[in-house]
Parts: sequence; C-alpha cells; structure tokens
Amino acid sequence: MAFKERTEPIILSKLRILNKRLELTDEEKRYFSYLDKGYKGELQFDALTEKLTSSCLILNDLLLEIEKTTFQIDTLIIFAGTLNVFEIKTNQGDYLYKQEGLTSITTGVSIKNPLDQLNRTKLLLKKLLNQLGYNYKIQGSVVFVNPEFTLYHAQPDLPFIFPTQIKRLLDNLNNQPGKVSSNHIKLATKLVSLHRIDTSFDKLPPHNYDELKKGITCNECDSFSLEVNHKYLVCSDCGSKELVESAVMRTVEEFRLLSQKRAITSIEVQEWCAIIDSNKRIRRILGKNLEATGSKQWTKYH
Repeated sequence: MAFKERTEPIILSKLRILNKRLELTDEEKRYFSYLDKGYKGELQFDALTEKLTSSCLILNDLLLEIEKTTFQIDTLIIFAGTLNVFEIKTNQGDYLYKQEGLTSITTGVSIKNPLDQLNRTKLLLKKLLNQLGYNYKIQGSVVFVNPEFTLYHAQPDLPFIFPTQIKRLLDNLNNQPGKVSSNHIKLATKLVSLHRIDTSFDKLPPHNYDELKKGITCNECDSFSLEVNHKYLVCSDCGSKELVESAVMRTVEEFRLLSQKRAITSIEVQEWCAIIDSNKRIRRILGKNLEATGSKQWTKYH
C-alpha cells in the first residue's frame, strides 16, 4: 500500500459532474478529457508500483511549496539511498524529440519538453529537502505509460522510460539496496503534512445552479434514464441496478461539491435528485448517513 494514496483532483471531479449536467464547449470537453486521461495514466502507474516488493515508501500526487513557488510530483518513491521522482505522461501517437519540445508527426502540434518540468521539480524538491534538513540524492524519470506512444530522435541517455521499458524499470526498483528507516518515514510524514489541496479552479466552466440538469445518473453509464423500483434504481439504458440510498448519497456528494454555498436540506436534495418523490424518504436517508442540525423544515445535514 502506498504511504500516500492518490485521489482524484477536485477540478476533475467537478468537471466530471458538469459534463453530465451542463453542455460543455468543445474546449472544455478537451480539457476534461486531458485531465481524465492524465489521472487514469497515473492510476495505471500506481497499479504497477503497488506491486513493488523492495523496501520503499510510495507517495502519490504531492503538491508542495517552497519560497512561494508550488510544484507537483506525480509519484515520489523513497528508497534507502535515493528519492525517485516520476513524471507520468499519457501521450499517444508518434512524436519527434527536440530540446524545445515534442512535436506530433501527425498533427505538427508541439508540447513542452517534459524534461523541463522534471528538472524544475527536482530542483525545487532539493531546495525543500535542504530546508527540512535532509540531503538525499534525487533521481528522476519521465514515464510514458501509453503503449501507443513512440518518440523519435531522443538520445538514449535521457531519463525517459518508454512503455517497453517499464518492466525493466520496475525490476530495477525492486533491486534497490537497503531498507528505509525511521528517518525516511519521518521525511515521508513531513512531506504528506506539507501537501496542499489545489483550490485553483480558473479553468472550471462558469455555471449556476439553476442551469444544471437535475436528477440521479446511472452509476455505470451516466444516463438520467432511471426508474425507482422499490429499494432500487434501475437504468433503462444499461439495465444496471443500484440501491436508492446509495444513489441518493452519491448524488448528494455531487451537490455538495458543486454547490458548496447551498445548505444540504431534504428539500434541496429532493429537487437535486428529481426522481425521488417522497421527501420523507429523502429525510430518512439523509438522517441515516449525515449529521443533522435544526428541526423540521429548518433541518440541515452535514
């Protein structure tokens, strides 16, 4: 198990909900797809590092700050002798490597050289470690996890890990000497305590509550075509079933994430869920799963 697990970025969670309940522009859809692919690629790498048997501490998704400058680490693995930083990329297709960036052979579109980001991360992490009183050796790699990615003209000594090399990378990580000590655990604990929650949502589409589509969506296919069948909601599109209580609470979390300034009341939740016609049933579900304050129509849930 990782010392720090990865969680879905808040902006991605919000975009996932808005994509169901609002008509996003093409640019917004591309941004949502970009974030979603990146997160899935990171989870793919997490699944591989979870299988490491060597003595190490795995910290996924760190957002740190040094000298009023923030930097993100996709994956940091602490070994006895080194700290290994991994920048995860999910690019697909054929690219040409140039020092100033990677250029798609198909579209001609260029992206920033990921080594610039990796080097910046290593430099800032080194500064932070020095500030904390540590002097560990830092190594870094850019890992391309998409099997349909090819990069031409990249020198073999560059710290790139291509899809066909990932197994060798894992074998190498499994052969790292030594065992992590209490000092390493102390460092890992400190870094996790310094992790910042990203609250910058500048790229979130402008929206207001009234224009959002109301209703409970299918947990499998995101369809709004659900019918209440006693204790279950049944999807007319894919046939999947979910307990009404589970579906309501899942939808309450969407409400909480998008409408943080609106109180969670049975009336608000019934309007948000739309297809549950019994306010008494909504109150029972909220009362069972959340803490209530107030009474009668003024009851709020937290």
